[in-house]
Amino acid sequence: MSRQSVPTTHFHSGRFSAAEQFDAWKERISVIFNVERLDTDASDGFAAQALAFHLGELILARTRFDGQRFVRTSRQARSDMIDHYLIQFYRDGGYVGEVDGARLEIRAGDVSILDLSRPLDTHAPAAECLSLVVPRDLMHEMLPRTGELHGVVLDPGSGRLLSTYLAALEQQLPTMALNQAPHIARATCNLIAACLLPSAERMNRAQAQIESVHVQRVRQYIDQHLGSPRLSPQDICHALQLSRTQLYRLFKLTGGVRRYIQQRRLLRIHAVLAQPMETRPIVAIAESHGFTSQAHLSRAFREYFGYSPSEARHNPGAAVQRRSRTRAGLSVNDDLGFDDWIRGLRS
Repeated sequence: MSRQSVPTTHFHSGRFSAAEQFDAWKERISVIFNVERLDTDASDGFAAQALAFHLGELILARTRFDGQRFVRTSRQARSDMIDHYLIQFYRDGGYVGEVDGARLEIRAGDVSILDLSRPLDTHAPAAECLSLVVPRDLMHEMLPRTGELHGVVLDPGSGRLLSTYLAALEQQLPTMALNQAPHIARATCNLIAACLLPSAERMNRAQAQIESVHVQRVRQYIDQHLGSPRLSPQDICHALQLSRTQLYRLFKLTGGVRRYIQQRRLLRIHAVLAQPMETRPIVAIAESHGFTSQAHLSRAFREYFGYSPSEARHNPGAAVQRRSRTRAGLSVNDDLGFDDWIRGLRS
């Protein structure tokens, strides 16, 4: 019996005509980012490559690309439901831009983390990087007190350790057997956790870590009580023994706790509507999740997702429907690309 290898997929813009190269790349990378080329002359072509490996719980990808702008909006993050962390090691090039409104500059050799549930807008010249896609719940298993990671750049020592490991892993994966993948993934997770754990130099972040624990407690409580009409800031404060001032401070940057509750209810309703066996009228689903009427739900739902509850019910894949794209240039073994893999990771 032949040995099974770690699943691999490869994208190369050279498989397309010069005029089609950027559009082909844009379609693949749109699973995470909206991109715009910095050089607008399509006749020059657009060089981009991606080699990805699937480790079951993680995806490792090496990408090379010409200059482009990367954008991820709050609306995109809500609607596509890609809720992972992106750990990147830039071998060459880098980028500058805004992450949650704060300026961020990444240089060659840096290792950084992006939270794909958050917005960003960056510009990158031609570059090469190794990217590790880590599902949110897996990151929280590794680091229960994750804290704020969006835009974090690892310190030089930890960055060198992790980047050296990722580079070696990328070189060795083509020779490794599929049954090794779970062990490799767990070893990788352990190293990530070691590199991200608070050090003595970062003890001044202790308060942020404590607040992160409170945020996770509140989020868990909210998710457990989304169907309760009594769910409110007052109810949360009483149940978790937090002051109203504490609660509002914890959710200030996300628009407030009431807004967060509504967002979680909308996401839960979206998931319910996507279930083929769910036949209750939309008004009943709305009322069971704290909305006063179907009209109330419809307004909030359309504002949040960009389409109506009825559309979500009749097209369950509306939020994650694959964008149509040409398959020209792909071999019969290229049924799935790294974009499909990213969509399929647990979230």
